[in-house]
Amino acid sequence: MTQLESERITRRCMAMQRLIVATLAGESAAVVAGLFQSWRAGSDPAAVDRFCPALRANAPSLPIIYFCEWVDHWLMGDLVPGPEAVEGNQYQAACYLPEQALQWAARCGNQFPEQEWLACRLREAASAWGSTNPRAIVVVREVLGGSTTDEHVSTSLQVIPDWLSVAGNRPEQGNSPERDF
Repeated sequence: MTQLESERITRRCMAMQRLIVATLAGESAAVVAGLFQSWRAGSDPAAVDRFCPALRANAPSLPIIYFCEWVDHWLMGDLVPGPEAVEGNQYQAACYLPEQALQWAARCGNQFPEQEWLACRLREAASAWGSTNPRAIVVVREVLGGSTTDEHVSTSLQVIPDWLSVAGNRPEQGNSPERDF
């Protein structure tokens, strides 16, 4: 097994991951749909890895009419980015018509809150800007590390991370946040 094959198998397991759901409208939607169709026909991992950060960097730009990004600590890798995904070396991505995104949202499940959150984001993306213009919904997954355990979360609740400061002052360990604000 090659290293790339091993990494792809690892990406399909539970992981901490950055997820993006975005809707593009108009002529750009058609261009994006064409890109994904060509990547499904012939693998181009480098192109996928260029597209995903470009989408993220241009999130505030039109014709991106919906953009949502979050970090998920637990969701299974086989759920995202969904059917007909393309693979880069760093990213996985998929592109859907609004109707396909709604169908996928209905199949996400509701056993865990993370499944419901993904379904909600897909429905939001599918409904963005009505139905008068062509739209493409893009789902991106970037694995950031191993899945977070309950023990990691419990431990983190007892400390104040170094990055958290208020007006340049780090609160004393153990201070109640209510008293410091």
